[in-house]
Amino acid sequence: MPVPYLPDAPLLLALGFVPYRSPSGQTRHSRPSACGQETIVLYDDGELALLEAVNGQLLYSFQGRVASEAELRVLLRQVNWATEPHAYSLTE
Repeated sequence: MPVPYLPDAPLLLALGFVPYRSPSGQTRHSRPSACGQETIVLYDDGELALLEAVNGQLLYSFQGRVASEAELRVLLRQVNWATEPHAYSLTE
């Protein structure tokens, strides 16, 4: 079975995600979106979850594994999240 890909902190920071406190066994990074907050949760077992809170409601987007950074970027585009550094900026 292939080793799952988990994005590293420098990539997440470049995409505008900042680390948040999280329970043991996972790492959380979040960033603002146009109408809420986007969160990536990285689990120690190689899975990841994408969560988006919009207008006070939590929307589940994805939980599973990806094989590469390219696959992660495709996944982010599929859930309509910015995939370029600082493209998420609300100052535009």
